[in-house]
Amino acid sequence: LHDEVEKCRVLDVRPSLTRAPQLHLLQEWALLSPEKFRRKLRVDAEVFNKLTTLIQAHPIFHNNLNNPQLPVAVQLAIFLNGVGHYGNAATTEDISD
Repeated sequence: LHDEVEKCRVLDVRPSLTRAPQLHLLQEWALLSPEKFRRKLRVDAEVFNKLTTLIQAHPIFHNNLNNPQLPVAVQLAIFLNGVGHYGNAATTEDISD
């Protein structure tokens, strides 16, 4: 058994997640990797969606400039990631993503 494990080095095969800018992966993480979603934003996807719904109509997220703002969900994700990872508390897995 030891030799077989050494040959394959993979004990639990999981589908690999798409590599792309992380903000675009939020929906995928919410569905396929909720633990990663929680680790990144410090809330469950259901809570994140509810917060987005509650704040999306606020005027601070809308402007009449030629340079449009990012979508509310992206702004919220950036904020939650920032306040959830104080200082240099990023893990090696966060950096590798």
